[in-house]
Amino acid sequence: MPSRATVALVIAVAAFIAFTVGYSLYQVESVASLPREVASAGIQPPQPYAPVNVTINVRGMGQQIESVYSRAIKSIVMVSCISKTTYTTLFGTYTGYEEVIGSGFFVSYGGSLYVVTNYHVVANSVQVAVTLINGSSYPAEVVGTDPYSDLAVLRVEAPLDVPPLELANSNDLRVGETVLAVGSPYGLAGSLTVGVVSQLGRSIQESTVTGYPIADLIQTSAPINPGNSGGPLLDLNGDVVGVNTAIVAQSQGIGFAIPSNVVARELPYLVKYGSYDLHPWLGVEIVGLDYFETRAIGLPANVTYGVEIVSVVPGGPAARAGLIGANSTVNYYGIQVPSGGDVIIAINGTPVTGVDALTSYMEANVLPGQTVVLTIVRDGRVMQVPVVVGARPPP
Repeated sequence: MPSRATVALVIAVAAFIAFTVGYSLYQVESVASLPREVASAGIQPPQPYAPVNVTINVRGMGQQIESVYSRAIKSIVMVSCISKTTYTTLFGTYTGYEEVIGSGFFVSYGGSLYVVTNYHVVANSVQVAVTLINGSSYPAEVVGTDPYSDLAVLRVEAPLDVPPLELANSNDLRVGETVLAVGSPYGLAGSLTVGVVSQLGRSIQESTVTGYPIADLIQTSAPINPGNSGGPLLDLNGDVVGVNTAIVAQSQGIGFAIPSNVVARELPYLVKYGSYDLHPWLGVEIVGLDYFETRAIGLPANVTYGVEIVSVVPGGPAARAGLIGANSTVNYYGIQVPSGGDVIIAINGTPVTGVDALTSYMEANVLPGQTVVLTIVRDGRVMQVPVVVGARPPP
């Protein structure tokens, strides 16, 4: 579901001369579809509350973080790739090579060890190697990739006695939990940063590869830099809760990680089949609506959020269900707002407050072939439309 309201990403690697070294990380120019205050009748003003005294054992926290790091670092690697790249100058188009540096970590599946990293770290690679914290390096082979989730799985071509990291249940994460990001920012192997879970269920637009959002991401304040891509986001048990993948450009403390449950879901497919082809697809282009946009297109007074269908893919799931895309635009104080399309306000009874809400719900709860019930607003009327979900086309 490509969307105007989701964000565009760029790969933070240097790829200008014939051979360069780049440090891999997606950079998000901005974040759209963030949760908004929703105007609604019956909202009560905040009530005064008594102050709460909180005691934090800083020394104890530091010792716990040190213990987690010392146990996990043996399983975390720097991923180095020689990648083929094409660039255009005034004198023509040229092909060159660059060394891309990212991060990764060992997991166990079927009695064998594999390294999990980001797809954008190994994309277009011709050679891949991993380096342990002790400096030992080994060649690696890409066994599976999923550009839509920005995941890749590597097999290391050497006998290793490395303890794999455990995948936590990322559904248990709560905003405010302490998390640790470990990786190789700017090639500085084994670097540790600490932060909290800032929010859950974020979506970012990964337009440079697939044009579709990466959905249901963890937002974290743990500093993430180029080279951290593919490294683990750990909880205080030392288990993986996410895979670091992106930051907001020119920001401090706004990073994103792929939830560990996505890794657990896709790992068997990436190892066995080399790809994951079960991403749900509605076949629509959507845009998130804020309060002013809902007023611009004349939605009922009690509908102050949702996503509007801008266009539908001919013959796709939404088209077969009779959903309608926008057919005009409205000028609202100089802003051109698409108008005339169905506005989705809920999916299976779950409110759709923006693009984040719809894409994250779909990715976490829906498989191709299943039927979802969309609550939409059309011509001022609220109605429910069942849609048989398809599989997203190959990137």
